[in-house]
Amino acid sequence: MTGPSMNRREILKAMSVAAVGLSCSMVMGGRQLAFAAEGKVLKVQNDQDITNLDPALRGGWYDEMVMFATYAGLCQYKAGDTWGWQLDAAKTLEQVDPLTVRFELKPGLLWTGDFGEMTAEDVKYSFERFLDPKLAAVYATDWDALDHVEVTGKYTGVIHLKHAFAPLFTSTLPHASGLIVCKKAVSAAGGKIATDPLATSGPYRIGNWQPRERLTLVRNEKWQGAKPYFDEIQLVPIGDLNTAEIAFEAGDLNMTKINVSAIAKFQDNAQPDTTLTVRPALAYTWLGMNVEHPKLKDVRVRRAIQQAIDVPGVLDAAFGGAVKPAFGLVPPPLPGARSANRYAYDPAAAKKLLADAGVGNLQLRLDFGTNTDIATAAQVIQAQLAQIGITLQVNQMDSAAFVAAGQNAEGDAWKDSQLRITTFTTAPDASWVTAWFTCDQVGVWNTQRTCDKQWDQANAAAALELDPAKRAAQYIKLQDELEETGAYVFLYHGTNAWITPNTVHGAWTPDGQWPLFRDVTGA
Repeated sequence: MTGPSMNRREILKAMSVAAVGLSCSMVMGGRQLAFAAEGKVLKVQNDQDITNLDPALRGGWYDEMVMFATYAGLCQYKAGDTWGWQLDAAKTLEQVDPLTVRFELKPGLLWTGDFGEMTAEDVKYSFERFLDPKLAAVYATDWDALDHVEVTGKYTGVIHLKHAFAPLFTSTLPHASGLIVCKKAVSAAGGKIATDPLATSGPYRIGNWQPRERLTLVRNEKWQGAKPYFDEIQLVPIGDLNTAEIAFEAGDLNMTKINVSAIAKFQDNAQPDTTLTVRPALAYTWLGMNVEHPKLKDVRVRRAIQQAIDVPGVLDAAFGGAVKPAFGLVPPPLPGARSANRYAYDPAAAKKLLADAGVGNLQLRLDFGTNTDIATAAQVIQAQLAQIGITLQVNQMDSAAFVAAGQNAEGDAWKDSQLRITTFTTAPDASWVTAWFTCDQVGVWNTQRTCDKQWDQANAAAALELDPAKRAAQYIKLQDELEETGAYVFLYHGTNAWITPNTVHGAWTPDGQWPLFRDVTGA
């Protein structure tokens, strides 16, 4: 949410290579690995600048990339190809029954600043603040099952749940909502964190931030764990992956995501000094329709758009067959992924629906953010809708403006929003996928503005079901009902692809969404 793949700050759509800058460098394996006076520096592309480093209020993966390096949680995701977790700040962590989790912190974990040692009081404060209505936590559903955290000693405590919660160890505790904040520091600041994390306990801390240019992480001298390889991580916000690829080839980045359409360029040892890492993304990209817009209130019009779009044709044009069509929001192989759509591509049926609705010469606008592959997909959709008499304006936007166009908090721009292509990233649990389409998310992340209280109740119930087969069936039904609204055209789940010089040994979550800087090493 990522969380959602959205933002509230401007992305640099184009960025000159010179602006990235190198202090001094040495060539290694044909690529440049920078060395500052104090040690090794890794320069990494981030999709955008940080927006909020509060675990409860974070914007998305671009914030989480920083947070996983600077905060500690009771446990953390393992790097590699399969999902799993390992202990982090916790010495022990045990779920003794469906409603009870016991933990003991490692002693001697220090906060940056003058805030002393991490204690169980910090854990209690970190998790219970998600339930505070005054905080209005964006990720409140991650801790919806929490009753309270009982402190039993300086380092020990018990997490008490109100009811069983299947995603606790898949998408809450190892994820950013499970990160621990400093009670003293956050309380003194009024209970919220913005772009200054106030106090952290991970292997890195923020050294310097030049908004929209560079965020520098430096070693946390108080860190007691394994010493990370790089002394400094520089995160450069480049939303346009073509620009990022150019910066990499010039040696001004040592790690960057690339467009799916660029994967073939780096396959089969085509670039012998470069390592390509490709992982199936836990993400979902869809075309959504604002059901409150006057042109889209009639479900027949929305259904016509659904049936006029040939998704395989769109993906072939955009990705050359490298990406498979999605049949819902839940990405395979997660339980709850669908295997077919309810409404197939049928332009004749689409034309009849428009005629039945009494709609002719319909003109619509399709908005999307900075993404070259999506721009290609949008042009194909434009041509396909023209076949049923819909004139589509393709509108690529600065990503911050794209977000503002769908959210109530940004004014009345949402009233003019019509069609949108959006990508959300997610955690390895279906509950993280559907959380953003409820009534209380209308005007926040639910930019389709679909609202059904019974759907919300069924969605909440699915997170409580512990039987895997029953739970999967519940999420399939939830997606069926979203498709029935006519407001969703499921496009693809995609792939995350990264390139590094052979002198950098990368480490990512199994979906390739975040580099885990604790585990990244060099030659």
